[in-house]
Amino acid sequence: MTTETVLRADAMLTPAGTIAPAELAFDETGRITYAGPPRSASEVTHDLAGHALMPGLVNGHTHSAMTLQRGASDDEGFMQWLATVQGIEQRVTHDDLVVGLELALLEMIETGTVAFADMYYWDEALIERVRSAGMRVFAALACNANDDVAFPSVSSLTGANVLDEVERLATKYREDPLVRVGFGPHAPYTCTPEFLREVRERALAGGIPIHTHISESAAEVAQIREQYGETPGNYLASLDFFDAEVHAAHCVHLTEAEVAVFAQTGTSVSHNPVSNLKLGNGIAPLPEMIDAGLKLAIGTDSVASNNSLDLFEELKQATILHRGARQDAAAVLGPQTIDIATRGGAAAIGFPDSGALAVGRFADIVAVDLTVTTATPLPPENLVAHLVYGATGRDVREVFIGGRHVYHDGTHLTLDADAVREKARAARARLVG
Repeated sequence: MTTETVLRADAMLTPAGTIAPAELAFDETGRITYAGPPRSASEVTHDLAGHALMPGLVNGHTHSAMTLQRGASDDEGFMQWLATVQGIEQRVTHDDLVVGLELALLEMIETGTVAFADMYYWDEALIERVRSAGMRVFAALACNANDDVAFPSVSSLTGANVLDEVERLATKYREDPLVRVGFGPHAPYTCTPEFLREVRERALAGGIPIHTHISESAAEVAQIREQYGETPGNYLASLDFFDAEVHAAHCVHLTEAEVAVFAQTGTSVSHNPVSNLKLGNGIAPLPEMIDAGLKLAIGTDSVASNNSLDLFEELKQATILHRGARQDAAAVLGPQTIDIATRGGAAAIGFPDSGALAVGRFADIVAVDLTVTTATPLPPENLVAHLVYGATGRDVREVFIGGRHVYHDGTHLTLDADAVREKARAARARLVG
């Protein structure tokens, strides 16, 4: 006999629109079995009166373990900021990465994020921390060159070693519904053409995805033009890099031709508006990307360049930023961005069964409080507008991932929040002072 967990709420965001009142059920496999109006015969497991159910948010690009560098370089330009954080990284230990990651998991879960794409140092122990917490992760192992040791205080692995480790971990976790493992060549300006070609070849041979930064800053574009006579996207295309599955972060300075190449090759992009603005890097052409049909996600980048992992902030910013810049209130619409941050983002980072409250999908569910002042009054037909323009991560009350209850009314159910915060404060004091 199948056992269902049944949630009832005032409203629910589904692919067909808002349902109010609403009921959602999932079975022991963690997949949704019902999403619609309340059924009279259902035995309710969680009465969420005063709440709305929505798909869990997906963070399209971050460096989660860098939570310990929050505020380390708040008012400097991109290149100086990069030098500051890279200097700190030379002192980071594996224990620091563990607590930094766990701190990020706390923040993401309690603000409604259920899955994230991450490029940084990753190993089996760190991946298991994410699995234990119950989140989904696309973990890309950062690397720059075959003979480069990216994290000397953590590991002696060279870039060549990292490529081998990616293949091993990708094989180990290939059937795991919570984990994808990928190559993380940092960027065209930090990797040689030979190294990028090798990554491409291995990605194609093993069916392994790639996560990289592309055209984040004007300085990067100028450097690649000087070195290779092309913009970063066109340069990578000349290497046939996009023959592989590529997930690109930032893409602030893509040309119209590069957008077309990304659309043609199925290259996905994480739009990270707050980080791009905070570092003074510019405004990515999101409307053009939407019009071209690109696979899109919304990301925070690390808290070293953002200070927050709250995707509700990114949702609002991603929508209104382009309206103001273009003096056009229809430049980007709320339903578009919330779709990108849920269904689109899940597909972009490789979890296509997440991102929507529909039968057969994973039960990746967030309950948002509608009794707060900022949600009063709220007619059901305005739910999408509220989630995009009015809600914040502080309004999240419940989180389920694959049917597993990981957060309940301010309490983490899979992580010791107080212990993580205490360890994080101590690690930060040692690293930065």
